[in-house]
Amino acid sequence: MILATAIYYFTRNEKKVYLSESTIYTGIASGYSLNGSNKADFYATSNAFDNLLSLIDSRETKQDVAIDLLAEHLFMKQHDPLLITWDAYDDLSKLIPAETKKILVKQTVAETRESILNFMGKSENNLIYKIISSTNPYYSVEALKNIKSSRISNSDLIKISYENSDPYICKRTLELLEQSFMQKHRLLREGQTESVVKYFETETKKAFAKLDSSEQIFLDFNKKNEIINYYEQTKAVAGEKEDLYALNHNLEMDKMSSLSSLDKVNENIKGRINQSLYGSDIIREREKLSDVYNKIALSEIVNPGTSNKKQVDSLKNITYKIEKNLKNSLDKLHLESNTPSGIPTKDILDEWLKTTLAFEQSKAKLTVMDKRKKEFEEEYRKFAPLGAMLKKIEREIGVSEQEYLELLHGLNLARLTQQNTELTSKLNIVDPPFLPLKPNASKRIIQVLIGFVVGFILVLAFVLANALINKTLLEPLRARKTINLPLLGIYPLLTENANFLENAKLRLLQQFLSTINTDEKPITVGILSTQKGEGKTTIINLLEQELTKLNYSVEKQLLLGNTNYKQLEISSPLILTNTNYGQLGISKPFNLEMQLQEQKNRTIDTGIKDFILIEFPSLDNIIIKPGLFPQLQYSILLCRANRVWSKIDKLMLSIFSRTTGNNPFFILNGVDTDFAEEYIGEVPKKRDLLRTSIKRVVKFEFGNRKKLR
Repeated sequence: MILATAIYYFTRNEKKVYLSESTIYTGIASGYSLNGSNKADFYATSNAFDNLLSLIDSRETKQDVAIDLLAEHLFMKQHDPLLITWDAYDDLSKLIPAETKKILVKQTVAETRESILNFMGKSENNLIYKIISSTNPYYSVEALKNIKSSRISNSDLIKISYENSDPYICKRTLELLEQSFMQKHRLLREGQTESVVKYFETETKKAFAKLDSSEQIFLDFNKKNEIINYYEQTKAVAGEKEDLYALNHNLEMDKMSSLSSLDKVNENIKGRINQSLYGSDIIREREKLSDVYNKIALSEIVNPGTSNKKQVDSLKNITYKIEKNLKNSLDKLHLESNTPSGIPTKDILDEWLKTTLAFEQSKAKLTVMDKRKKEFEEEYRKFAPLGAMLKKIEREIGVSEQEYLELLHGLNLARLTQQNTELTSKLNIVDPPFLPLKPNASKRIIQVLIGFVVGFILVLAFVLANALINKTLLEPLRARKTINLPLLGIYPLLTENANFLENAKLRLLQQFLSTINTDEKPITVGILSTQKGEGKTTIINLLEQELTKLNYSVEKQLLLGNTNYKQLEISSPLILTNTNYGQLGISKPFNLEMQLQEQKNRTIDTGIKDFILIEFPSLDNIIIKPGLFPQLQYSILLCRANRVWSKIDKLMLSIFSRTTGNNPFFILNGVDTDFAEEYIGEVPKKRDLLRTSIKRVVKFEFGNRKKLR
């Protein structure tokens, strides 16, 4: 009740709280991209939403919102009821002095915001930094922790809510929050692809420059070596070489054939004819003819085609004239004589002419062929290393081209991803923040109820813990289990209500008389305890008083310790009358020697008493002599309810029982009222209806009804 009342009191002036909400469409789960429909991926979608919600809840975002809101409010020349309530405006005026406001406020809101940022960044002890880091209800990061963001079910929507005591600030804060985190989200998403695009652009330019350089080297190489198409050229050279060697072979055969024929003809030409042949004009004509044949062969083999046809035709005309001249010379010789063999000279000369012509032609062609073979060898020596170099250059071009194409492909993909990111990173506000006109329902009653329940639980926990931790005898049921003796009765604290104490005496006497057998007299009852201060004197006086009221004769005796008996030179208990035994543990002063003298001088009453009540000292302070200990019909053990029953108590009680053969009853003394009422009765006092009801509930007395008349 105290806790609930305190909560009710301290929340009496709580401010009203307004709530504004906004809904944003993200398109993360089911949006459309440039690559086609976006397939659902649970982990990727969950990660994207977590990133977005973390960005909303980040300190930097909230700090930007707080600075933006502070800049707008500082920029106001006067109070605007559509932007801020008067109380909030007045708090802001007190929060920031006019001198500081003059420094911060600039020509525009953007400049004012930049000024606030610069001012805050100067140190961590300036006013703006303290406001942002404080618990200010409007302009602090702590206040913006009331912003709640969550994904709506499994949809593409995010819900953002904010509670504040100013409805206008509540709405504007959400608007600024959406602007801030949407811009941050867009920059983060686009920044991821922008760096990739820049990388591919740079690498693509490098690859293109490398490819261009390789191609330029290839071009310069072809120019330098006069290569149009290396592979076609080498193929043509190889073909020409084969043809050339085949032609050379044929010419060799023709030459050898002509030479053999010429030698045969020369053998047939002897003497004068031979001398005439080699010494005449025929020899000169033959040399001329050989020279012309060389030129013709050179033109036909080296430069075939129509370009030198006129030159060849001119040479052939010359050979025709030389051959004609040579034939004329031979005809003249033919007229002169025949060969020695009898063969006509004309036939021999004709054969010689034909063979000579064939031989000279073959010889001339072979001469040209040898020159052409040397040229082919030089050309082969030139083309052999060019192939390896050209292959290396082409390989470098191929590698550079492949690298360039791969980077170009990556660049296109990165640009496509960048465009896709720009499209998909746009967040759309479906439900913009609204101005809350009605405050939220007060939670005061709930807080009071929670306080009451918490207080009740704390008290109950304390009571239960105390009951579990408390190892004292405490109440009759626990004491009976712990001491393991029959319970005679209980007696409450002496500070209780007088009427309650009378009821306690009545219950104790009832239980005492119902336990003993009154047929044999005197009834000897020992009152004992294992420790001092258990209330033996109080109980023995109580029994004497109550039994006397019932017309029983009662005698009280005090059994002293062994040391006291020896000092007093007596061997029996003292008979106690109206005496005070302060030194013996009684509440009033007592002179032991005077009492002893009175006891010796008194005439001993020979009448039999109904009850003899003997008070024993604590069992831990006496030695019981077997056979000399007073014979007891009943013994009563006194135990305090607020003490712990230890092993030494069990040992003392066991020694007493074994030595005297007496098993005592026990009385639990000083019992708390809550436990004593169950054995004595309700404390007789006036209670109101509330307390009576609570007591019935606690004790589960739901069926208890009022008394009948």
